Amino acid sequence: MHSETLNDLSLAGLQIAIQDIKDELFDTPECDYAIAQLLSQWGQSEKAEQLLDEMLLKWGTSPDVIALTQRGHTEMKAEMTSEMTGSELLAENDEPMHKPTNTAPAQVRVVAA
Repeated sequence: MHSETLNDLSLAGLQIAIQDIKDELFDTPECDYAIAQLLSQWGQSEKAEQLLDEMLLKWGTSPDVIALTQRGHTEMKAEMTSEMTGSELLAENDEPMHKPTNTAPAQVRVVAA
């Protein structure tokens, strides 16, 4: 039940942030783009992509709108790629794993007793 409450609070915070963006940018392509960025950052990539795609229907295919939608899709792909790369480089204790600086094969000396 505790996690449900936190989830509800997070969604409420997201809705407040979206409303703030709408209040500042009104109903413009830049407003939709900013909301898509926010949704993407909050882990709602599917909704963000849908919003970017709907921008073309809502605002037409002017060069400015096309540039915003392309930039949004590019940023989302880059963000998803960096998240995947970052999560793969974490050790079990969530500390980043460091790649070895010396990639030469190790030399082993055998000493007879």
